Amino acid sequence: WVRCGKEVGIFDPATFRFNKATITPGKKVNPRATYKLWQSSDGQVFLLITKLGLLAYDSVANTFSGQHTPQVKAPGNWSINTIIEDPLTRNYWLGCDSGLAYYDTRKQVVYNRYNNPDKLTALTSVKEDHAINVLFIDKINRLWVTSWNATKKQEKTSCYDLNGKTFTSDTTGLNFGPEIYREMRGFIQHSSGGLWAFGRMHLFTYDPTLRRFNFIRNEHLEDYGIKYDHVFSMYEDREHNLWLGTDQGVYAVNPTEHSFNTVKAAIQGKPADISITNFLATSDNQLFVSSWGKGLITYDQNFWQTKNNVNAAVPDGDGNYLMQWDLFEQLSANRIWIGCQSGRIIVHDRSTQKNSFFNPAIFEDKTIRQIIDDRNGNIWFGSQYGHLVKWNSRTGNLDNLEKELVQVANLETLIYKLYEDGKGFIWVATHEFGLHKIEAATGKTVAVYTTQSGKGKSLYSNIVTDIVPFDDSTLVIASGAINFLNVNTGNIRQVSSDDGLPSNTVNSIEYDQRGSLWISLLTGLCRYNIPKNIFTSYAQRDGIFYDNFQIGASLRLPSGAMLFGNTHDFIAFDPERIVSSQTPPDVSITDFKLFNNYLPPDSILSLPQVELNYTQNSITIEFAALSFLQKDKIVYYYTLEGIDKETYRTDRLLLANYTQLPPGSYTFKVWCENGDGIRSKEVTSLRIHISPPFWNTWWFMLLIALFVAGVVYLVHRIKVNRLLDMEKVRRRIARDLHDDMGSTLSTINILSEMAKMKVNSDTGKTKEYIDKISDNSSRMMEAMDDIVWSINPMNDSMQKVVARMREFATGVFEAKNIEYSFKVDDAVHDLKLDMEARRDLFLLFKEAVNNLAKYSKSKWAEVDIRVLKSSLIMTIKDEGVGFDNVEADGGNGLINMKKRAQSLRGKLDIKSELNKGTKITLDAPVG
Repeated sequence: WVRCGKEVGIFDPATFRFNKATITPGKKVNPRATYKLWQSSDGQVFLLITKLGLLAYDSVANTFSGQHTPQVKAPGNWSINTIIEDPLTRNYWLGCDSGLAYYDTRKQVVYNRYNNPDKLTALTSVKEDHAINVLFIDKINRLWVTSWNATKKQEKTSCYDLNGKTFTSDTTGLNFGPEIYREMRGFIQHSSGGLWAFGRMHLFTYDPTLRRFNFIRNEHLEDYGIKYDHVFSMYEDREHNLWLGTDQGVYAVNPTEHSFNTVKAAIQGKPADISITNFLATSDNQLFVSSWGKGLITYDQNFWQTKNNVNAAVPDGDGNYLMQWDLFEQLSANRIWIGCQSGRIIVHDRSTQKNSFFNPAIFEDKTIRQIIDDRNGNIWFGSQYGHLVKWNSRTGNLDNLEKELVQVANLETLIYKLYEDGKGFIWVATHEFGLHKIEAATGKTVAVYTTQSGKGKSLYSNIVTDIVPFDDSTLVIASGAINFLNVNTGNIRQVSSDDGLPSNTVNSIEYDQRGSLWISLLTGLCRYNIPKNIFTSYAQRDGIFYDNFQIGASLRLPSGAMLFGNTHDFIAFDPERIVSSQTPPDVSITDFKLFNNYLPPDSILSLPQVELNYTQNSITIEFAALSFLQKDKIVYYYTLEGIDKETYRTDRLLLANYTQLPPGSYTFKVWCENGDGIRSKEVTSLRIHISPPFWNTWWFMLLIALFVAGVVYLVHRIKVNRLLDMEKVRRRIARDLHDDMGSTLSTINILSEMAKMKVNSDTGKTKEYIDKISDNSSRMMEAMDDIVWSINPMNDSMQKVVARMREFATGVFEAKNIEYSFKVDDAVHDLKLDMEARRDLFLLFKEAVNNLAKYSKSKWAEVDIRVLKSSLIMTIKDEGVGFDNVEADGGNGLINMKKRAQSLRGKLDIKSELNKGTKITLDAPVG
C-alpha cells in the first residue's frame, strides 16, 4: 500500500503498476486534514483522515467509503490523529487531538480521561490541550506516546508500561527543549530488538543497558553517515536491513551485520584523520601503529588508545621522526624499531622506556620503508631509494649503530617489502624492478622475477607491494594482481581481474585463520576464497567508511582479528564474524530481452515455456539474487542446456547473452554461491522453445517425403508405362506383321506355287498370278513403311504426320489424275497426340484416300483438317459415283476406319449418295 498526498493505492513492484483506490468519505474533508494508512491484526486496511475518522477498505469495490466505517470512533467531538492495536488484548489506543483514548473491542466502548472506570494512568496523564500524534507498542509491551503541547510549542514523548500500568523513565535522551523545532514521526523496532525513533531532526536508537536514547547525527561522518533533516519513514526488509526515507535521499543500514569497526585516533582529545602506514602487535598484546605526520600511536588489545613517550621525545625541529613507515619488534632485546622519513630510525627500549634516535649517513637521507630480522640475528633495512642495509644485533653495539651498518646492495628503486623465507633467502619487493631473491650471507641476487621472465614465470606487474607465504614452497606476491610463486620451480600462476579480482590494484595481503586471503586494494577490500576461487568485496554498506588503503598497512593479530590502514584511520574486524553461513537467496530472472527489446519478465516467467519463432533467436537474460546485503558478495553460475557444453561463472555482468540460436528446446539454469561456497537452495530455470521455420518442421518434412515418394512413384510409373507402351508397340508391330505381312506373304507364297504350276501350261494365268504377287508385295512394302515411320521418334509431331498425309494424298491423287485441295489449320500443328493416336489418324486418312482413289471415279477431292474448340475435325470428300451406305456397311475398309475412330475416342460420319459423291468426317477430342 502506498499513500502519496491524498491518493492511496496498491503498488505492485513486480509489474510496476499502481492501482489507485477510490476515496468516498461521504462528508466534507477538512482541507488541512492528513491521511494515514493503518492495518489491523486481522489484515483489514483502514484510511485515517483527521477531523473525519476511519474508513475501511472494500476490496471488491476498491474503495475507502463512509459506508464501511468501523465501530472504532473517537469520544465526543475528538478527532483521531493516530491509532494502534494492543497485540495482547486486541483493543485499540487512539491518539486524538484532545488527548488519549482507549477502545474496548469486546464491549465496543471508548474510554478517555473523562470516562475511565479502570483508572488507566495513561488516559489521565495527557493534559486536555495536548494532541497525541504518535503511538507505538514495542515487543515488551511498552506504549510510547508522543504529544504536542500547543501552549509551550513543545513535543514530549512518554513511555507507559502496559503490563505494570505505570510510566517509565525510558525516554531519557528523547525529549528536548524548545530551542530547535523537532517533530516525532514514529517508532520502529528491528527484528533484533533494537528500537528506533525518527522524524523531523529525529533519529535515535535505544540503548537497553543505559535505558536511554542516543541521537544519531555525526557531523564528522557526514559523507558516510545518514544525511537528514527529516526522516519520513523507516522499514525493515527480509534481510533485516533498515531503510530510511529522508528529505535527502534513501539510506539503508543493517544494525546486526556491520562487522567492520573504524578505529580513529584521538589527537589532543579529539578524533583526527591520520594516515596509517603500518602495524605491530607486540608480544604482550599491545598494538603499535605508525602514522605519517603524527608519529606513533598505541592501543591496548581492546583498541583503547594508550599513552607512549616516543613522540614527546623526538628531537626538536626534526619532524622526520613523526613521519613513520614501519615497525619491528626485536624480541631478544625487547626493543621496538621504527623506520622514518629521510633515513631516521627510532629505537624504543620497552624495558627502560628509553628512546634512541639515529640518522645514519648510509641511507643518504632516504626514507626507511622496511625493517625485518633474519635467523642469524641480522636486522635488515630497505629504503625508499633501494638501499638494502643490515646490522648484526648479536655482535653489534646499538650505540655504534651508524658505524656498524653494512650496505648489502643498492637496487636503486623503492623497496616496499622485505621477507625471509624458510631457507634463509631475503626476498625484496620493489617498485618497477620486480621481485628480487637475495642470498643473505653474501648479498648476491640469485633470482629476479619481472613481467619479462618468460611464459609461466612472469609477474603481472613490476610493481611488487607485498609478499606473504602460502606454504613451504609457495609465496603469494602482490604486484597489481595476485601471483602464486613456486620458489622451487620458479613457476607463477596469476590471478587478476579476469579471474574475479575486483581490480588489479592490490596493495597488501593477509591470511585469516581459515586460509582465505584478505586483500586491500587502492579502493576497496576483498576476501579471496582460494579453494572456491571466489572473491567477496566489502564496501561502505558493510561499515568501511574510507577504502583508500595504504601499501603495507595491514596486520593479522594473534586473536585472528584483521587490521587495515588507510589515509584517515584504520579498520579492525574479526573475519570469523564476517564469514557467512547464510544461504544466499535463489536467483531471480530480472529481465528478458529479445533483440535488445525488453519483454515483461513476470509475463515471461508465468508461461510454461517461452515460445519464439526462428527469427527471434537473439536473447539476453538478466538475473540477480535479490539481496541488498549480499549484492557484491555473490558469484553466479549459468548454462543454457541444449547449446552450452559448460557452466559459465560471472560476478559482474549479471546477464547471459545468446545470439543466432538454432531452433530447438532449451532450458536456461542459473544459481549462485556466496563467498564461502554456500549455494542457493534452488536452481532457477527458464524453458525456451524456438520454433523452426516451416521447412524444418516435421509435417513439412513428412510432406516432402511424401512428395519425393510420389515423384519416385510417378517416375516409376512413367518407366513402367513406357515399358508397357513399348510392349504394346511390340505387340502391335507383331500383330501387324502377323496380320498384314503374314497374310500377304502367305498369299504371295500361294500365288507363287500356283504360278509355278501354270508356268508351262498357262502363261496367261501365270502372268495374272505374278501381277497379284507384285500388288501384294507393294502393299506389304507400304504397310512395312507405315510401321517403321510410326515408331520413329523423329515423327512424333503433328507437323510430320500432316506432311506424310499430304505426301501420301499427293502420290495417290496424282496417280489417278484427281485434282485436290489439301487444307490444314495452323492450330493442328500444335496438337500433342500419342503414337497410337497419330498412327490411327494416319491409317484412317490413308484408308479413306485409298477408297476415294479406287472407287469414287471422281476428278476432284478435298481434304480439310482443322481444330474446332477441343476437337480435331478431318473432312475428306469427293464428287464421285458414291455408294449405298447400307450395302457397303460390311466392307473391311469401312469397318477398319470405324475402329480407328473409336481408338481416337471420336465419331466417324460417312455420308454418300449415288452419283453425288461421298463425305467422310472425323470428330475426335484432343483437349
